This record gives sequence, structure tokens and C-alpha cells, in this order.
Amino acid sequence: MVKSILCGLILFMLFPFSVPRVLALQEQEGYDSIRVYFDPIVVTGQRYEMTLKDVAASISVISPSHLKHTGFSTVADAVSLLTPSVFTTRKSTIGYGVAALAAGTVTVRGVGGKPNAQVLVLIDGRPDFQGIFSHPINDGYLLSTVDHIEVLRGPASGVYGTNALGGVINIITKKLPHSGFHSNLSIDYGSHHTQKYLLQQSGCINDFRYALSAGLHKSDGHRDNAAFDSQNYGAKIGYRFNKHFDVTFNGHMTPYQFQDPGPKDLDLMGYFEEGDITRYSMDLTLRNTFTSTDGTVKIHGNFGKHKLSDGWESEDQTVGVLIFQNVSFRNETKATFGIDMKRYGGESYSSGTDLGTYYNDEYAAYLHVQKVIRERLIAATGLRLESNSHFGSEWVPKFGLVYHAFPNTSLRTSVTKGFRTPSIRDLYLFPPANANLNQERLWNYEIGVSRSIGKALSLDLCGFSYEGDQWIETILIAPGVTQNQNSGSNSAQGLEMTAQRQPTDHIAAYVALSYIDSDERLPFAPNTIGFLTSYIEKKVSLSLYGEHIAHLLSSYQLNQYPIKTIIERQPPYTLINAKIQLQLSHHLGLSLTVENLFDETYEILKEYPMPGRTFSSGLQCRF
Repeated sequence: MVKSILCGLILFMLFPFSVPRVLALQEQEGYDSIRVYFDPIVVTGQRYEMTLKDVAASISVISPSHLKHTGFSTVADAVSLLTPSVFTTRKSTIGYGVAALAAGTVTVRGVGGKPNAQVLVLIDGRPDFQGIFSHPINDGYLLSTVDHIEVLRGPASGVYGTNALGGVINIITKKLPHSGFHSNLSIDYGSHHTQKYLLQQSGCINDFRYALSAGLHKSDGHRDNAAFDSQNYGAKIGYRFNKHFDVTFNGHMTPYQFQDPGPKDLDLMGYFEEGDITRYSMDLTLRNTFTSTDGTVKIHGNFGKHKLSDGWESEDQTVGVLIFQNVSFRNETKATFGIDMKRYGGESYSSGTDLGTYYNDEYAAYLHVQKVIRERLIAATGLRLESNSHFGSEWVPKFGLVYHAFPNTSLRTSVTKGFRTPSIRDLYLFPPANANLNQERLWNYEIGVSRSIGKALSLDLCGFSYEGDQWIETILIAPGVTQNQNSGSNSAQGLEMTAQRQPTDHIAAYVALSYIDSDERLPFAPNTIGFLTSYIEKKVSLSLYGEHIAHLLSSYQLNQYPIKTIIERQPPYTLINAKIQLQLSHHLGLSLTVENLFDETYEILKEYPMPGRTFSSGLQCRF
């Protein structure tokens, strides 16, 4: 039945049609304009704003409307559903955890790593990752302060440096208000005593603007000893000096505690019972804007304290400065000059034993140039020189072309390189550590076409192929002795498609499909169909969203020596979710969300059964 629903949705979107008018509701508060749906402005492919159809990279934009019509709380869950070739591992109602058996691993086209250090997370364009393990902490990326999300599929090291091997997730926070004062309160309660509270207050006083938020997420979990308790606090403050200069401070703090009930019937390596984590992040941004040039100076920092029940304790940091300036020339040429500097690492302890304090320092300079040739052809190229205190220099080129064959059709192709610097953990911590490791590298080749049919359907099709080498793997080098070595490789090909349709003033639909083929067995890189469809009528909105997952390979290690990684295929599954929202007045709204509507039984991580049908109800107040 659920597969029939999915097929029906796809046919509904792709069947020929004609519509005389589109998006009459776009002026209503909270509803996206046709620009956001079909030709959004993006910044992630480069450091300046461009329409999506002019970018050679494959970028998916998860709009405010997409986020509004789902019941998700985290960025990782949203990008997994709504972006082709992106998959997030999960194991509970809310909460991912950390360490070997953590969920929250995000793969892009099968590239992610374990720990998850091959996909770079940005917050408003600045890198955000744990300093010792070099991976993002996905429990800290909540949707409460997010405006939209841009996901670049494929390497982006030419712009963003290390860790952008498989792709980039750029979290764009909400803009500060331009007038008045605004307050919002939301309360959600659901199955397994899952509770979500959020209070936001923002305002504008002449050229001074601010937005403050405080939230709480907690749940008992759907299994015994699976509780999660998270607080989150945010402050964004801006001041405009004049029409040319403005400054913004953006800071977040997320302390949280979680429990891990463990696998049901297997003794897996890396299991521990609970953890206590606090993450802090901030950036101070000075922008300049002139007629033919604009740029940014951003000072940023990301800090954390981790304490786990197995005796692990650590303090880490990632701090840096990024500077770039865009210059537009008269001959339809635009150039970006940039400098990045960052330092990451920290200190760690195991059961009271000092494991040492280690840091990596990185400096980079880059130049990107884009030129419009005879109105229809856009050529873009770039070169980055990255210098690391441990590994020396790395050259990172990129090249792309976009051709507007017809007014509503664009063709694109690109060749890009990605790399990842080994983390502090890879180099120095635990018995497999190896200080002589080299960077992981990947070359990606792709071609794509995007087309708008009429004013109510947008299609994008992309084919890609990549080859990665010097993958870091833990191998047995002597009886009972393992070591990290650059012994692995990875290659794959695939197809991706997204389709968005607005057949009437009240109905919108979105589908993302992906297929990945590889000679290697790629964990957590399934073939996927994700969809979201919504219906809006006056003050009522109804949405259905979900995914079909096939050919999912789960990876795990038994608690034994020598270490052996087991890759095992999981049964396919289909999830259907529903959400209804009722706007009682300008100040008061209600919502009801049902996830896993048909009570599907499935696992993503081995021996971690996922929740069955769950319910949550919400109250939203504006004052």
C-alpha cells in the first residue's frame, strides 16, 4: 500500500499539465515565493549570491516551507529526507549520541567516514566540527533558528578546504528583523514523553537588531535506558553602521545528556551507557557592501566538553578567521579572493589518564573566477592552496560550466577535487593511531540538466562519478596489532533527480530520488525516494512526507580482536509521516504530527530497532 502511495505521488508530479496561474498564496505569511521553489538564491557553491540555475555544482535547497511542513527537529533528519544521495543514520526518537555506536552519520553519495568527518557542516558559511575527531555534532544543529539549508553534493574543498570531501551542508540561520518586536512560544508533547519547548524573542531599534532563543528537547526514548535531555540557547545581534558596513554576532550553546541502551542481541565494540556533552559556537562577522565589490571578515570558534561513561573526557576547539572579497568587473566577470586560517584540536583523558594535547594549524589562500560568455555560457574556475602544519601544502582546483540552452533549461558540468586532513584521533589517539598518515583525496565528475516546465514544475537530473584514494582504514599489521593506514579507495557512479510541482494554488509536492552503484560495498549509501506534499486551504495545512530506502548496508564491529568490520544488508523499508496544522488566529496555532504512520518495523544501525508509530501535538503562540 505505501509503495503504491509513493508511485502515485511521483506520477502526480510528472504527468503533463497546464496551469494558468501559480502560487497565489505566496504573499501569505510563511509561504515561499516561486523564486524559493524554482530558482532560489544560493551562496554555498561560492562565497557570493547566485541563482541556482547559474551554478555548476549540484546544490539542493531546503526552503522554510519545506521545513515548516515536516515534524523534524534537526538539520540532519531534514537533509536526509529532502536531498538526493544524502542519508542520515538514526536509532531513537530524538538524539544521535557520539562515539563508535552513534547515529547521526551523514553520507553524501556514499561518502561520510566513521567518524563522520568527510562531510563538512557550515553555519552561515563558517566551518563547525569537533576539534579532536573532526566530525560535526548533529545533536547541536536544531531547526529552531534555521531559515533554510543548502546542501552541496560532491566535493567543495576548493572553497571550504578540509573535510568537504563528500559534500557540504550549509545551515543558514534566520535573518534579523528590520522593524518592531516579535515573540514566539511553541510547546510540543508526544509519544515516549517526548517534549519540545522553544521561546524566541527578536526586535529592532533603529540600526540595532537582535534575536534570542531558548529551548528544551527531552524524551524517555522508545527503549529502556534511551533518555535524551537537551537545552539550547542562541543569541544573534546585529548593528548597521551605514549603507556600506554592518557587524553581526551569532552564538549558540547546547548542553545535553543522553543514554544508549545498546544493541539488543550483539556485543558491539564501542558501546557505553551514557554521555554528558556541552557544545558552544560563535562567530563575529563584519561585512562590506559597495557597488562593484562586497566582502566579509569572520572570526569564528567552536568549543566542546565531552564526558562519557566509559571514562573518556575531552575539551576541544576549532577556531579561525576567514576573509574574502568579491569583485565584479565590467566584462561580466566576477572574482573572489579569500584567506582562511584555523586551528583545531584539544586535550583528552581516558579513565583519568592524560592522552595528550594536540592541534593542527591550517592556512589557505584561494582565487575563484567566473565569466559570462555571450550571455548563455558561464565558465567558473578556481584554485586553492592549503598549507597544514603537519602535512605541508595541498593544491585544490575546480572547474565548471553552465550553458543556458533555452530560457528555462540549463546544462551544467563540473570537475572538482576534495580532500580531508586526518583528524587528531587518526594521528595520535588510541592504539591504531599513525602520525605518518596522508590526506584522503577524491575527484568528482558530474553532468546535470535543470528545466522548468511552465510555471509550476521544476526538474533537475544529475549523473556523477567519483574516485577516491588514500582512504584511512584500520588494518591488522601484526598478530593483535592494528594501525591506521592510507590503504583504502572508493569509487561510485550514480543518478539523482529532484522534481517540484505546484499544480494548483493550494497544492505543492517535492520528490528526491537517488541511485548509487559501486564496486565497493558502501555502508549507509542506499537508493532512496524522499517526498513531501502539502495542501493549504485558508487556515489549515496538511502534509505527507516520507521515504523509501532500499539496498541499505549497515556497518558494525563485534567486540573482539582482531577488529573486523562487518557490512550487512538491511531489509528495505518505507516510512510515511503526516502533519496537520491549524491556524486559529494570528496569534495561536495548533499542530498534530504522526510519524511512521503504518507502523513499519525496521533498523538502520544493527540491532537498534527503530520506533514504531509515534504521535506529537503542538501549540504555537505569537505575541
